Amino acid sequence: MKLLFVHAGAELYGADRILLELVGGLLQAGHECRVVLPGDGPLRPALEGVGAVVGLHNLGVLRRRYFTPAGLLNRALRLKRAVAFISGLIRDHGIEVVHTNTTAVFAGALAARRCGVPHVWHVHEITTRPHWYAALVARLLERWSQQVVTVSDATRRHLCALNPALVAKTATVYNGIDPARAVGGVRGRVRESHGWPADAIVVGMIGRINWWKGQGTLVDSAAVLLARRDDLRFLLVGGVFAGEEALREQLLAQVGALGPRAACVAVEDFRPDIADVLADIDVFVLPSIEPDPFPTVVLEAMAASKPIVAFGHGGVVEMVDGGRAGLLCPPVSAQALAQAIETLADSADERRRLGGLARQRVGERFTQRAFLDAFARVYRESLEARP
Repeated sequence: MKLLFVHAGAELYGADRILLELVGGLLQAGHECRVVLPGDGPLRPALEGVGAVVGLHNLGVLRRRYFTPAGLLNRALRLKRAVAFISGLIRDHGIEVVHTNTTAVFAGALAARRCGVPHVWHVHEITTRPHWYAALVARLLERWSQQVVTVSDATRRHLCALNPALVAKTATVYNGIDPARAVGGVRGRVRESHGWPADAIVVGMIGRINWWKGQGTLVDSAAVLLARRDDLRFLLVGGVFAGEEALREQLLAQVGALGPRAACVAVEDFRPDIADVLADIDVFVLPSIEPDPFPTVVLEAMAASKPIVAFGHGGVVEMVDGGRAGLLCPPVSAQALAQAIETLADSADERRRLGGLARQRVGERFTQRAFLDAFARVYRESLEARP
């Protein structure tokens, strides 16, 4: 099968790595895969390394900062050119199915429609604000795709509530990973780089710094805990989108306001050595203040036998089996998050128990094989349903 993937970034965060897993697995199964990225970045050589053909073209990716009249006009012009580019690829290479890996890009859907080939929309987002945009996306998903695949039931329910017509063509396919990337790290490297004691309990999160990922909420929880105990350290790993560097500066200022306790909190940029980072984390936290659809990094932490603490909304509820393989607390209370972290900080046995259950759940529900097989079925069904 000849497949074309359209993606919104070129880094190696969650949705980027899932695309890499999917394309790599499909290539091994004998499919032909081409990928269009909006610019260069570490994802390009990673995709080429598994055998994909990668093209670069400005896709008019729609970010929140473009929600102005001038910004939307800019995106419309970029979108027109991107549709022409992708349409050319479809015709020139006999593409049979177009897979758009984000709701922030419309060019793949429009090009597939123009060329009369099936379009699969893979939804990694739960968009709540602004409501007009969320509702528009839900309408376009239904009109411009043969099948819509969501990464979690939480994502599917959100979309179908916005547009009930999506129920008939929307299904959940859980992301699956190869756990090898998350395990085998060397414990101590991250601690040593910050001068932290070997016996400190490190509470960590990994994720791009933005308004909803909850880094500030985790720092608020850290402030509560560091005021009464000295055995904890907090590690926040992740970069920012270009043009949003002020978010990182705000986070650093919040950490600095902790005074002497700021030395117990480290903010690092994106790191590719996730296994080493996870090796030094004792409690993994997902503090997202909006529902996170299905965070890949939580799968990786679970594969590395890390106990999970998260707010009880979004896809993480499904990942930790409703709280049986992790601790869920009421959104979005920093105090409740602090209490859950402290529960695990006080018990190495409980950390080991929940970490073991987390790793077991990855092996049972979130395997790469099941993920690849599900998408192969989606593509076949899309072709069979072609008018």
